[in-house]
Amino acid sequence: MNTQDAVSLISAKREVRVPFKLLVEKSGHGLVELTFQTILRLLPSKRIVALAQYEGEEVLVKTFLGRTANKNAFRERVGVLAIAQSGVNTPELLWEGEIEDGRVLVFRYLPDAISLAEQWATATDSDSRIKILSVVMKVIASLHKHGVIQNDIHLANFLLSDGRINTIDGGAVDHRGEQTLAEVPSQKNLALFFAQFYPRFDVLIDQVFQKYVGYRGWEMTEARLEKFKNEVLRCREFRKRDYIDKSFRDCTRFKCRRSFDRFEVCVRDACSVELEGVMEDPDKFIEAGILLKDGNSATVALVHLGTRSFVVKRYNVKSFWHGLSRIFRKTRAWHSWGNAHRMNFLGIPALNPVAMIETRWGPIKKTAYLVTEYINAPDMLEWLLASTKTEDEIEKSTAELEAITSIIKELSEVQVSHGDLKATNFLMSEEGPVLIDLDGMKEYKSRHRFEQAFRSDLIRFMDNWRDYPSLRSSFALLLKELSVQYNVSLLE
Repeated sequence: MNTQDAVSLISAKREVRVPFKLLVEKSGHGLVELTFQTILRLLPSKRIVALAQYEGEEVLVKTFLGRTANKNAFRERVGVLAIAQSGVNTPELLWEGEIEDGRVLVFRYLPDAISLAEQWATATDSDSRIKILSVVMKVIASLHKHGVIQNDIHLANFLLSDGRINTIDGGAVDHRGEQTLAEVPSQKNLALFFAQFYPRFDVLIDQVFQKYVGYRGWEMTEARLEKFKNEVLRCREFRKRDYIDKSFRDCTRFKCRRSFDRFEVCVRDACSVELEGVMEDPDKFIEAGILLKDGNSATVALVHLGTRSFVVKRYNVKSFWHGLSRIFRKTRAWHSWGNAHRMNFLGIPALNPVAMIETRWGPIKKTAYLVTEYINAPDMLEWLLASTKTEDEIEKSTAELEAITSIIKELSEVQVSHGDLKATNFLMSEEGPVLIDLDGMKEYKSRHRFEQAFRSDLIRFMDNWRDYPSLRSSFALLLKELSVQYNVSLLE
């Protein structure tokens, strides 16, 4: 087994490999050995969070590297102390030590711990979710009462172990002294927590915020609730912009390369030697793949890479004048990539983007490509025309119809217009319907302009079912609230 030091860990960047040994100068004990087994989080050349063995016991180790190591380790230690002093449980800091050009903090490992994010993922109803959030409200209220702000405040930083909630990540903690946190910074911090959730869960805010208000000893008023909801929306909007912006640059989640004649970005976890080959010469793989569409505006092919399958879409330049009109504009691949990540952030089922490539000549855009995960499912039109389904049988597929209209309702709530809600732009996967063809999608700031665009979406969607009168009536009933809201007759 290799023995590493800070220099080798820094130079390894993202390529740190376990297992390895690290010799640490422990105060009063001299050099001791830690055996790193599983990396939980890696910030290249700066921080490694891992499970390790120390004297036969499993521990959680945070290793800080480089010139900021001492500062970051100090911040972590002070943050953990602040959490504990507020009466909130946090894993015990067992000891700390030094390595050349680095610092190590060793914490008690909680083997039975489950994050509240994991609990949330398995919750199936509002009561279960409210129960989880209510527990967190008590913890956050206690932190705020003692002047403690957890800046990286999300469900994964709350662990349930031995029947108790533990708050982790002291490095993201600010301690404002012993004085109780005032209402404005309290609401901002709590709003940041709620902004982590999909907009569809905002219906839970009324009940859960009331719990927090009670723990703080405040009076629950409509004005206080409305102010808080507005702050949640503001925080979520900021997070969404940041999330989408990061999808176009090199960071933890994305691998990005720019040059004079090329721009490409790939989801880092999906990157492989095979996918690199597709990105290097997508046309070769389109020609060798299974052609799904060969249209004037786009060519689409299914490409198999080992055990994984992808869809490669080339956005064609239809003519000289079409190309000339688009050379300085963002490409349709660029829009599709950004919109796919917008849908991901908002929790609306849509195609899963893997990579995007643009060929360029300086600022002039040429051909663009989008690579997505292949979804082995029929589109809604195929699903409807399947020989095993009569119209009556389709009408009885209540869950599928509700899932489709649920996507449309969520688009309405976040003021996003798809631009072309035809039946072939819904794939009927086993997990539920998925929205595709996102290059015409647009998010609106102006309510008036959005309403105009969304009315067109509703009319286009209902046009799909002119040959299915019973199904058309079912969709009209499911979308009745939207038809009233946008003043659209869905049965004309």
